[in-house]
Amino acid sequence: MVSATDADYGVQDEPSGVAIVEQLWTAALSHRNLAIGVILGALLLGLLATFLATPQYRSTARLEILPDAPVATSVEGQRDKALVNEISFYNTQYSLLQSESLAERVVRAGNLLSDKDFLTAFKMENVDASMSSAERRNLNGDAVGILLDRLSVSPVRNSSLVDVAFATPSPRLSAKLANLWGQQFQQASIDRRFAATSDARKYLEARLQTLRRNLESSERSLINYGMSKGIVTISSQTGADGRTQTQTLVASDIAGISAALSKAREERIAAEAQLANEMSGIAAVNAPTIGALRQKRAELQAELAQQRTIFADDYPAVASLRAQIANLDRSIAAETARSSQGNREAYQASVRRERDLQNELDNLTQRYNKQQRESIEMAILQREVDSNRQLYDGLLQRYKEIGAAGVGTNNISVVDAAKIADRPSSPRLILNVALALLAGIGLAGGLIFALEKIDSSVRDPQDVGVRFGLPLLGAIPEVSGHPAELITDKKSAIYEAYFSLMTNLSFLTTHGAPRSIMLTSSQPREGKSNSSLCLATVMAGVGKSVILVDADVRNPSQNEYLGIPNKLGLSHYLAGDDNIDAMIAELPKHGFSIITAGKVPPNAAELLGSERLDDLIAELLKRYDHVLIDSPPLLGLADAPLIARRVEGVLFTIEANATKQRPISNALIRLRMSGAKIFGAIVTKVGARNQAYGYGYGYGYGFSYGKEEQKG
Repeated sequence: MVSATDADYGVQDEPSGVAIVEQLWTAALSHRNLAIGVILGALLLGLLATFLATPQYRSTARLEILPDAPVATSVEGQRDKALVNEISFYNTQYSLLQSESLAERVVRAGNLLSDKDFLTAFKMENVDASMSSAERRNLNGDAVGILLDRLSVSPVRNSSLVDVAFATPSPRLSAKLANLWGQQFQQASIDRRFAATSDARKYLEARLQTLRRNLESSERSLINYGMSKGIVTISSQTGADGRTQTQTLVASDIAGISAALSKAREERIAAEAQLANEMSGIAAVNAPTIGALRQKRAELQAELAQQRTIFADDYPAVASLRAQIANLDRSIAAETARSSQGNREAYQASVRRERDLQNELDNLTQRYNKQQRESIEMAILQREVDSNRQLYDGLLQRYKEIGAAGVGTNNISVVDAAKIADRPSSPRLILNVALALLAGIGLAGGLIFALEKIDSSVRDPQDVGVRFGLPLLGAIPEVSGHPAELITDKKSAIYEAYFSLMTNLSFLTTHGAPRSIMLTSSQPREGKSNSSLCLATVMAGVGKSVILVDADVRNPSQNEYLGIPNKLGLSHYLAGDDNIDAMIAELPKHGFSIITAGKVPPNAAELLGSERLDDLIAELLKRYDHVLIDSPPLLGLADAPLIARRVEGVLFTIEANATKQRPISNALIRLRMSGAKIFGAIVTKVGARNQAYGYGYGYGYGFSYGKEEQKG
């Protein structure tokens, strides 16, 4: 309800928050017949399609597809790259499994164009010898299209496995096609490998022949140059960088002579040192033989000294010892002389050997230096040989690798062969019914949604404030029966609704409810005539003197609602008859008075625009507390704007769920242009569709105004 302050200042009510589920449920209830029809139709179509469909038998073959070169690394970036490469590899394989080229291989391998099961299952013509090549191609293309349509490729999650399935009217044909597909996919992979390696091998063979000729030519040039310059190579060694290190005869001789010279020099130095020691007496002492003799003499000399302490010099033992010592002295002298001569001879020999070796080394060095100057060109030729050999060896290794890859194991294998199905895989009655039910529900929901979006009528009575700038003064429920009869029952929902409307009217002005009120609507049959009658009854029921004027002179209805004659009324007064008392009819049952519309005039707009209508309203306000005028609808007529200027204000009646937004907006524009004051709106026929907004009243009334409502 709207307070006086809201109405006076044109405050618009905010729309009440309604759960979307409630709105959906209300919309479904409002269009339940449509929804039920659509769902039943979808179910019927689903059942019909199920029973008319040809049974299909599905067979599945499982393949294993391994990557060609799996990458195993712990580096994060490399792992991501390997994962991307693997995903790309498997996506490629899945696309190849569904390629037309593979389908053509299957058609040829299985000889499907002559297979009776295949031709019968898909109603195709048999290949005839009289067919042209174009007809054969068309027939082959049809077979390929059929295979691709019936093919199903399903990768097994988180594995290298993939299922290849076919569904056809023949269980044997389905198994045959699935197995053929897997076998031909495996064979196609092998064929692609051999085709790739074959091309590469042909190219490498041609390159190897060219490189072999280049290597032979460069080696021949190197050998010829060495022979012409007298460069004898005795050894060669290829390093890690591919370069060849050679050793010539001269270099080998120099190395040998250098080693011999070093040894001779060492021997000469040793002999020279020995000779020097001899001159200083050290050599004699150090000589082993002489040392042993001197040791023996010392022992005999000691023994002689001991014997002399006991015996005389002529004692035989003492004489024998002196004789032995004398012999040892002679031996030592002879040995010392012999050792000195040998040392001098060894020294002289070592000096000669050293000199000879030095001379030989000098000669070889001269020869080597000459060869070094001549070997610059030889080094160039050697580098060319090394380069040609590296190219040849690398290409030869690649040639061998390609040959090994061409005969390697295939990365595709058949894990499980397809088996003949023992029961149809489709159609599936329960699934089809469920899908049809879902489709029906979805279609019904879509239609209801479209209808709801197209419908711009007032659903939530509070929307009149937001959409039209009108305060909501009352929401009237739809009822079963005539309002003129129901309004007299103060326990009825319609009485409560109009009593609430009257209460809101009492807050609109400082003197209470407006004394002169016009009720109108945008178009006929929105309930403004019934609202006029019911409001007059409720106001009269609280002790007010009320008169209702039926100003719809073109289509009078109040006399029919109340069952009274329409002989003398408003049209007569506006035409010049001043007998107001004869026009007023008392209604004891409802408690108010009424002036009917009277005879339908030919010029209704002229009569309603005359000053006599002002006089009538002024006279009635002197006699009654409230004057209610039931005016014609606004659209298409000038009557309502003419009347609106002569009353205190207007109550605009809107039928819920029926009247569109555009007619209401246009009618309100016309009213406002006439200068009328619009108190607010009355929303009529609020029913079950409005329960979600809190306006259903919960009484389950079904609205039916009867025949008379069509004139409201």
